[in-house]
Amino acid sequence: MSVIEVSEEIRRNFHLFWDNFPSAVTLVYKDRTIVEANTVALQQGYPVGTKCVELGEKKHHAGCRANVALREKKGVREVGYYDFLDKVIDGYWVPLAGSEDLYVHFGIDITDYAADRMFPAKAGSECDSCSCSCG
Repeated sequence: MSVIEVSEEIRRNFHLFWDNFPSAVTLVYKDRTIVEANTVALQQGYPVGTKCVELGEKKHHAGCRANVALREKKGVREVGYYDFLDKVIDGYWVPLAGSEDLYVHFGIDITDYAADRMFPAKAGSECDSCSCSCG
């Protein structure tokens, strides 16, 4: 396993900006290794040093947009219903400015604010509002 080098300044700034955020936020290396995690992410069991794709079932990562964000060097947003959570998540993958290899990832639970069409039971047999597999 190779060592992922991330400056102390980046690590410190991640916590400065994200530790009080009310949702889980991770700083992730391009190989999907969690480099840092905010307070909520740690409480929810996102261990630093683990690959995020190893958390939960593989199918839960089908909607991951990290490759797109890193390739295009811009933030990517995906809003969708995730059946395994029974929640509508407003998800983000944001490349770290000045780095080719790191991105910030988080998802905000917007279930209480989501339109009925976001829920498969209310939208019909298939949810066409996202890339998830909720049908």
